[in-house]
Parts: sequence; structure tokens; C-alpha cells
Amino acid sequence: MRFTRKGIEAMHLKQLEHAQRQIDARETKVKHNMTRRNWVERQKNANYRNERDRIMGELSHWRGSTTDKEKLQNRAAQLQRLFSAGNV
Repeated sequence: MRFTRKGIEAMHLKQLEHAQRQIDARETKVKHNMTRRNWVERQKNANYRNERDRIMGELSHWRGSTTDKEKLQNRAAQLQRLFSAGNV
């Protein structure tokens, strides 16, 4: 089979188009991964805030044993350290 210049150029063009599609797919994958990572991080932060608010509410109306109250106070202090360190 004999190759013509036009046939070779068409082959190169198809290879370039294929390479561009692969590059675009990788960029899209990276963008989706970053979006998901940001979403999970925001969700995790909201969960920590909600847990802290729940614990503070329970402590303000506490009627249980002192052991459980100490556990809640320790967890509230731990969450407060996370907030103040900027981790959440």
C-alpha cells in the first residue's frame, strides 16, 4: 500500500485530535476531582460545626451524670481547638 502526502497529513491530524481529546479529558477529570474534594471539605466542616453546636446545646441544658458531661466538655474543647487552629 502506498501512502500519499494527503493520507499521511490526515493520519497526523487524527493523532493530534486524539491527543487533544485525551488532554481535555484529563483536565476535566482534575476539575471534577477538585470540585468533589472542595465539596467534601465543606461538608466535613459543616459536620464539625453542627456537632459542636449540638454539644454546646446539650451542655447548656445538662441533667445527666458528670462523667458524660466531662466527655462532652472534652469533645467541645477538642472541636474548639480545631476551630481556633483553622483546621475547620
